[in-house]
Amino acid sequence: MMLFDIPPLEIAKGKTCKTCEHIERLACGGSFFFYCGVRKSNLTANKQLKVKCKTPACLSYKQNTP
Repeated sequence: MMLFDIPPLEIAKGKTCKTCEHIERLACGGSFFFYCGVRKSNLTANKQLKVKCKTPACLSYKQNTP
């Protein structure tokens, strides 16, 4: 018996941060860095979580539409 009726979480299987709507691409010199616009981090200067393009998508994933 469940205390609350919570629908099961749907994880975006096979999706990566590269195709997410929330990814932000910043150039620094000749390199590109990718940051998540939703998840926060205290370790970076801009307070956003640094991600890699091949990182599996999180629960806040939204498909980027061109």
